[in-house]
Amino acid sequence: MPNHVSKINGAILQGIRPFFLQMKQINSLVWRGISYNGEPVFLKAAVKKETIEKQIEISFAGATSFVPYIPFADGEWMKESGGLTFACMKAIEGRALDYSIREDRFLAMEKTNHFQDEVQGIVSKHIPYVSLTRKWTNRFIRFKHNLETEVLSREQKELINYFLTIGESVLSEMMEIEQLERSSYRRHCIVHGDPAHHNFIFNFDQLLLIDGDLISYAPREYDYLQLINRMLPHCNWSLEEWEKSHISSLRHCIEDSSLRRLLAYPADFYREWLMNPNGRNELLVKTEQQKEKRSAFIRQVL
Repeated sequence: MPNHVSKINGAILQGIRPFFLQMKQINSLVWRGISYNGEPVFLKAAVKKETIEKQIEISFAGATSFVPYIPFADGEWMKESGGLTFACMKAIEGRALDYSIREDRFLAMEKTNHFQDEVQGIVSKHIPYVSLTRKWTNRFIRFKHNLETEVLSREQKELINYFLTIGESVLSEMMEIEQLERSSYRRHCIVHGDPAHHNFIFNFDQLLLIDGDLISYAPREYDYLQLINRMLPHCNWSLEEWEKSHISSLRHCIEDSSLRRLLAYPADFYREWLMNPNGRNELLVKTEQQKEKRSAFIRQVL
């Protein structure tokens, strides 16, 4: 990790810093800065150039639901330095959404629908196609592999084995969604891919999606499956809140049995386990507290 951080810092100093009056690192691949023309910006970097290219294309296409990208002071849209590709986003002030708040959950669903409406039909060689079966299978394998070195109590092992069983059950019956994927590819349906609460910026004037690293061609339902998965712990593990939504792709996730059963897949648990190894005990405690309600929900959708 120190070598990686050093490499990034070196990249800034050598190829990027001359375009900024000041810079402050926010996380490993994002900085807040003031450009030489005095404009506040966020500087975003990616290892893969196409990760940046597709987001610039979405912004350039006029998607008002997505954070605007702007050129560097010399007019270029991207810079390559230190093995990374950099681009500038307009600095938007605001707060992240909070999925424990009903109004924020509503806003997230509406803005996701707005984004999908705006970007559908955009053709780009930089936007990848997603196979949910392949993605979830890979995550399941990684999760299972990571268990080999864990020291767990009997109760924790029971919880883990339960989620392994559910994961295997869902993965074994995902053939039906492949037709939905093929249809969405033909229509160039685009999803954000990561509608986490922190990837929305809200203020009194606007609500924008940010961080389009996972933008891809996929069924519109995939964003809503992820949103529901993230929101269910705040909704008493009930789908009632969305059953009468005007968003057809959201209702489809609930009404179609092949999609509804995907909500049983413990994507959130696998994701947090893999992304935050230091927080696994806390994750297990939190998950155990909701196990009874979650288990009842899983029985309902399977």
